[in-house]
Amino acid sequence: MKASNHHQHLQHYIAAGGLALLVAIAAIIGSVDSNTSFRVCFGLLLLTLCVAQLKLAVDLYTHRNNLQLQLFQPRSLSLLATAGAIATIASFLIAFPEYNATCALRQPIILTSITFMGNLLIGRAWRIGSIISSTAAFAASGGDVDTLGVARLKVMNVLSTSSQMGRYISSGRREKMGGNSGIRRAITFADSMFVVMVLLIPQLVLQIVNLSVPRVRMGSVEIIEEEAHFTCKTESGPYVLVMGIVLALMPFATSLLINIQSKSVPDKFRELNEIATSMTSSFWMLLGTLPAAGMIGQTQPNARAYLLAASVLSFVLPLSYNIAQTRLQNVANSKQGASIQRQTKQTTSNVSTSSRDGNVEDDPHILNAAEEKSVMAEMFDKMG
Repeated sequence: MKASNHHQHLQHYIAAGGLALLVAIAAIIGSVDSNTSFRVCFGLLLLTLCVAQLKLAVDLYTHRNNLQLQLFQPRSLSLLATAGAIATIASFLIAFPEYNATCALRQPIILTSITFMGNLLIGRAWRIGSIISSTAAFAASGGDVDTLGVARLKVMNVLSTSSQMGRYISSGRREKMGGNSGIRRAITFADSMFVVMVLLIPQLVLQIVNLSVPRVRMGSVEIIEEEAHFTCKTESGPYVLVMGIVLALMPFATSLLINIQSKSVPDKFRELNEIATSMTSSFWMLLGTLPAAGMIGQTQPNARAYLLAASVLSFVLPLSYNIAQTRLQNVANSKQGASIQRQTKQTTSNVSTSSRDGNVEDDPHILNAAEEKSVMAEMFDKMG
């Protein structure tokens, strides 16, 4: 608990320091008259962050067969880091408001990538929960069902139904709907990705409309002729943008809901703290970058572009670090991955010995360890 609190305080300090640094750099960039110099420096910064996230994605995929990392779905984590890299490099388009193509493409690419990241969090949580226990266990144990438990149960049922539809369609209608239900079900990576793509459909439809309808599509508009200042505008107003932002935020709220503490899911497989910490960091960053960008307006286009890109990165980078990088780092620093099965047998043996001696209740740590190892061993059989 102390380590977790220390980590959260550290994240708050990092967010506050990063916010101050971003605003300071934005002020410096605002004084740079050369668009070329700004774009070169800005592009190199974004390229560096993009390459770092792509390297993380490659490392996760390379170590996908690591025994312990398999429990945290490395392929999904690799896709998470890749989507973050795409959103990061797409932020460079914000620095080119004088082109119709950059104005039209930046919103669909960034919002779709962020939505995809949120959907991956949902798909990962749903898959882990479905592997460990039946869907009904998500609500609560026994007859004690609170409001959040009911909401979590409904969300899990919807996601499970979507997965079953995917299996039904992919099997050429040979597999019965609901035929893979129950506690002992194999939930594959393909099942979780089908859920992710189904959840992505609303955002995809919105962005396709955004690109295909001229009245809705963003275009370049010259606002100060003498100084050649441009901005991106649309005839339909900010409604499509606001709707896209709402669709991008909904998956993160949903992922928080289904990651709420449940007796059926061990804490080490839930990502509530990581997601909440990332969202908190994003909030504090946005609290400084968005108002600053609004106050700057169109008078300093370079500083405005930098602040808007920083707003995008405030969503992407904390998720890539707190979830993907942390999982990989934990595996790299741990020696448990190669000895999970041996530890399971040893712990089970200890429990049996304690049971024979009548000391089970006197050693709850052995029971907790046995339960956790048993869950992990059973997950390998169900991950498919």
